Amino acid sequence: MTPIKTIIAAAAVAALPQFAHADIEWTLGGAVVGAFDTSDGLDHSETTGEVFIEGVYNGLHGGIWLGTIYQDPNDDAEIEISLGYGGEAGKIGYDVTLTGYYLNNSKFDHAGLGFELSYALTDTVTGIAFAEVDPDSGDWDRELALEFAVTDKITAWGLLGKSDADANRYGEVGASYALNDFTALELLYEDADDSNGTLSLIVAFETSIFGG
Repeated sequence: MTPIKTIIAAAAVAALPQFAHADIEWTLGGAVVGAFDTSDGLDHSETTGEVFIEGVYNGLHGGIWLGTIYQDPNDDAEIEISLGYGGEAGKIGYDVTLTGYYLNNSKFDHAGLGFELSYALTDTVTGIAFAEVDPDSGDWDRELALEFAVTDKITAWGLLGKSDADANRYGEVGASYALNDFTALELLYEDADDSNGTLSLIVAFETSIFGG
């Protein structure tokens, strides 16, 4: 077992007593994503699905995310296992999360130690800075984002990022409309300096399942 896999396993075991607590808040969510290549019209690019479960207790959070991979010759799904801690100090939000990234056939891919700071610029606009480092390779991902609460049902956002591992710069703009307390429709445009842009239509859901 590599050092970083040992750290992830030890952190998960250490957190088990906390996540056995009766007051933990559990959230179940997922999405179906249809993506279209914008380089020449709107040709269908891929259809994927994802599901996650996350528990939160006194700022400590942990979860598992599973997403399908479209027509990949080696793997059908990617899995993320995360453990972190976050909170707020006035208008500033903070979070530190350790994530293990896996593929269903290729197994362990890499790990990431992520740091996030957010700041409420106004009552409806939040600025977010995020950085994640792969402890094994030393590669960083860095992102800056703005999120806008347009109405009580509509949220919009924009993001710019840079990846050392992919050697590229990327960005996205999106909007979400809450159909009800559990379901939302999202429209997302993503682009990078080394690939074609994609426009995605997303149906997402999220709900508390027990605890809290």
